[in-house]
Amino acid sequence: MKKGVVLLLVLLLAISTLGAQGTKEAGPAKTKIGVSIMELSAYTWYLGVIDGCEQWAKDHPEANFTFQFEDSRSDVSTMLNNIDALITGGAKGIILFPADASSAIPTMKQYVQKGIPFVIGDYAQNPKSESDIVWETFVGHDMRMLGETSGEVAVEYLKKLGKPDPVCLFISRPTSGQVSVDRFEGFRDVVLASFPKARIIEEGDVGAGSRDSSQSLMENVLQREPVINVVSGHNDAEVVGAYNAAKAANRKEIKFIGIAGDKDVLGYVTSGNESWLGEVLQNPVDLGYQATEAMYQALVQKKKLEKVWDLPKPEAITPANVAKYDWQNWSWL
Repeated sequence: MKKGVVLLLVLLLAISTLGAQGTKEAGPAKTKIGVSIMELSAYTWYLGVIDGCEQWAKDHPEANFTFQFEDSRSDVSTMLNNIDALITGGAKGIILFPADASSAIPTMKQYVQKGIPFVIGDYAQNPKSESDIVWETFVGHDMRMLGETSGEVAVEYLKKLGKPDPVCLFISRPTSGQVSVDRFEGFRDVVLASFPKARIIEEGDVGAGSRDSSQSLMENVLQREPVINVVSGHNDAEVVGAYNAAKAANRKEIKFIGIAGDKDVLGYVTSGNESWLGEVLQNPVDLGYQATEAMYQALVQKKKLEKVWDLPKPEAITPANVAKYDWQNWSWL
């Protein structure tokens, strides 16, 4: 009888243990965040944005954020399809690096009504009315300040050059709308403040915004412009393309300033290539990190955010200070 009782107790204990294992609570569920990137194939700069998002999640494990990244390939239709697919796939919020300045607004309005928050990164939107502003915040570098910083680098060189009427070329990207306007105007205004007689030429790269399209544009500009002292532009692709054209034409007197963050440009600055005055760093890791923090505050903490989320002032990397930057180990380059 005692033996039977013991066996029964052992059996009940085993069943209890199995039951406890079977009902053991799983860890907190992951929260999927969809991230739509404007362009990954042509702009590897956006790899730094991905690094920033993932670094934030590593620093904040309690958030249980997981990401799905999609490439819009600078195409509006692809961007809109990506947003739909991300939300259908379970994304609770969208960090959007848009392909243009307004096409995503109707789609955002549709999903915001269903409780899906959006954070806009890098390229500000151009709403037609207050009712269009449905995103939580815009996280991005001050576009005018990027141009101003490039202008400051140009002015430092032009003062050494000693010409009262220098000629500067800025290659803009019309498809980027106000973003490109702000960069150009920032550059122009800083140069003119120090050199009122300067001639500032703006040329719009209406091609693919690539090195090849900018090189073709610059080849035409060089044929009609016998004097150009400094070239800057909307992004590194535009400036490197212009540099390639000038190099092929043996126009060694022209100096160049990049904007964004490009391995080749940083290599030129580091190696002492005298054609390059510097690179204005638009840090993508900061951008991805802060965009994710903004999403966390909006989605999880339910905070009402300011409409603009400020990022640090852009840095000018020049031959004088490039040694302090460990850019060779930046994973996104």
